[in-house]
Amino acid sequence: MRILVTGANGYLARRLIPALLKAGHLVACLTRDPSALPETWTNFPTGIADGSGQGIRSLCTSFKPDVVVHLAADYKAEHRFDDIAGLVNGNILLSTHLMEAMHEAGCHSLVWAGTAWQHYEGADYRPVNLYAAMKQAVSTLAEYYLDAAGMRLLELHLYDSYGEDDPRQRLLNLLQASVCSEKALALSAGEQRLHLVHVDDLAQGFLLACSQVTKQPAGTRRIFRLPSAAAVTIRELVALFDAANPALPARVNWSARPYRQREVFTPWESAETLPGWQPSIDLASGLRRLRLHQAESR
Repeated sequence: MRILVTGANGYLARRLIPALLKAGHLVACLTRDPSALPETWTNFPTGIADGSGQGIRSLCTSFKPDVVVHLAADYKAEHRFDDIAGLVNGNILLSTHLMEAMHEAGCHSLVWAGTAWQHYEGADYRPVNLYAAMKQAVSTLAEYYLDAAGMRLLELHLYDSYGEDDPRQRLLNLLQASVCSEKALALSAGEQRLHLVHVDDLAQGFLLACSQVTKQPAGTRRIFRLPSAAAVTIRELVALFDAANPALPARVNWSARPYRQREVFTPWESAETLPGWQPSIDLASGLRRLRLHQAESR
């Protein structure tokens, strides 16, 4: 198939695109910065997400994708007033430009990355933060294209991810930084339970979703999860991190910071897991792999 991936410079996209190529698909990339794409991808059809929508439109018109995988987003766990324009432009405006460009180009199959944070305390819809509300707004906007254009939408609502070469300032990278730091990492009491899924397993989930979305009836939406085998608390995660390399434990100061105002203590688990998918990398093995890679990269 011809598959267009948005957010092509993102962490997940950089693992998904090689998986798509290995499966024999043709790939096009949408990104804010084409110069930052891997050198081996420079011959791929590429569009620039510059806020005008014209890069998306031109790419959809020329490439004519069978499926679009929409990973691009502007993420803020907690927002300030000055973040609102970026959140709107990077989530709602970009997604609306994309769906309109897909409609013009005759592409009707969209696989989209939602978030489990759309489901605070297990609700069908109760956003944890403004970012999650923006995600739901995109899903609502898609109703028009489902009804008027016969779009097929498969939403994968994601949990936390991890893996090798992760550039994001997420907990595991902060724990690794604390190993050699003179200052312990300030954490909450650590009672939050979360699903933590290896990025390679997520890539396989999106690869599978690309084949499933094209088989949906026109005008339908399906929502699935990609969870780990079992949720763990932050305290359990730190213990597993230390067990993966006992000689270099993390330095943590528990209860040194308060919980967020809308902290998630129990992950949303109400929807079905994507049919045919299950994680192949258990958390203990994934953390051993991660810590070995971190040690070799020093």
